[in-house]
Amino acid sequence: MLPLIDFHIHSTFSDGLYGLNEIARYAYEKGFYAIGITDHFSTRKVRSMDPAVIKRYLEEIESIDVPLKIFKGLEIDFSPRTDISLIGGKIFEGLDYILFEYVGDSNMGGYPLWKLLDIYDDIGLPIGLAHNNLQKNFSSIEMNNFLDLLETHQIFVEVNTNKNYSILGDYYYSLSDEFFKKFKDRDIPVSIGSDMHENLDEMLNVSRGINFIESLGIEENVKIFLKMLNI
Repeated sequence: MLPLIDFHIHSTFSDGLYGLNEIARYAYEKGFYAIGITDHFSTRKVRSMDPAVIKRYLEEIESIDVPLKIFKGLEIDFSPRTDISLIGGKIFEGLDYILFEYVGDSNMGGYPLWKLLDIYDDIGLPIGLAHNNLQKNFSSIEMNNFLDLLETHQIFVEVNTNKNYSILGDYYYSLSDEFFKKFKDRDIPVSIGSDMHENLDEMLNVSRGINFIESLGIEENVKIFLKMLNI
């Protein structure tokens, strides 16, 4: 059985309602094994951090005095709303991973996957697809070819339990279950995230994602992700 983990959380460093210490204390009290803070980076879409703030962001996460595994991430709006030239190099030193939202999502103006692969080597960190409706966004790619790309580049895929990423009550991950089923025989990392912004109890929704993962028998794929973070 997987432990409680949440690797998609927003704080007051971007558009979240709660400070870092409030989030960490809540997670500890609710028995979380590990969490990751992933505030928005330099997008015109929502309140976000510019590059000059990242150093303080990392320092404040590192200074949290709660006995809990806490990881340092970012969420990047992979679209023209973000200056892609800022991505990579020393600017991201000290981070543990990066979530990319809207990859391949034409409805949100997202850039295609190949554009992410073009800058993959410049990033130098584990990267993942956040709240992605795989069955819609990658239906034009032969599934095994798509899975090969994920596996070769060790791009993790997030099971996101925020209701904003559902259609008529069906979460994107459940709509894309045919993709996730194929992960079982592959070394494709899987993460879990609540995408919490305004209600700490939303973090508990990751239990839905855990149930989904366990129902498909892809717990090992989550463990691959955790190993990427040296957990």
